[in-house]
Amino acid sequence: MSYDLYFWPSGAAKNPRRLAVRLAGEKADGLVPDRRVLAFRAELLRRWPDLADRIAPWHHDLGRRQPWGRIDLADRFVGVTLPYGWEDTDALAVLAGVYGLDSYDPQSERLVSPGPLPHDRGVRDDVARVEGWVTEEHVVQLLQRISAYVGYAYDDLDEAALTGALDDTNDEAVDGWFEYPLAGAPTLVVRLAQSPGSAVVSVRVEGAMDLVLATRVETLLDLL
Repeated sequence: MSYDLYFWPSGAAKNPRRLAVRLAGEKADGLVPDRRVLAFRAELLRRWPDLADRIAPWHHDLGRRQPWGRIDLADRFVGVTLPYGWEDTDALAVLAGVYGLDSYDPQSERLVSPGPLPHDRGVRDDVARVEGWVTEEHVVQLLQRISAYVGYAYDDLDEAALTGALDDTNDEAVDGWFEYPLAGAPTLVVRLAQSPGSAVVSVRVEGAMDLVLATRVETLLDLL
């Protein structure tokens, strides 16, 4: 026995049941391409590689698996078919909410609320580091957004501390990184270093991040 779940950009469906029925037949008229859908899909496959055999529509991220059906819908919606008892079902709705997607359960014919995960579920998936990059012009915005996630009061003094701080950094040198702590809940350390000869700044965010916080940071790095 199995059951289906669908994910699409929040607010895209006036009638979720009707949309789910159409998507089952790969009829996605009305859904526009959205990079958040692909980012969510990539996160699902990173955390649960076994979903590669249970995810739709087809996309090149499935590697050698043969194409089936349409191959142009992966940035519009995600559908998964799960065995009953699949233990991390609640985490899917949480992740979808982080990425700005709705979760729809055709079995109950309702949207699933992306509530917090119970502390006893054992799916926190603590992450020590998230890595990525941003352009120089987005460094301040990056720190402001991460500060908001952890409840740190980022202000003008923080911005002043960054003035010129990256001038002598080099992401190719072990000791070429600038470190900046954000004393929130949890405390995170953001490490920044310029990539030589470019306007790119490499980023490492380190700390005891749960699944939701790590995903928010990863998504932020993807979008900036």
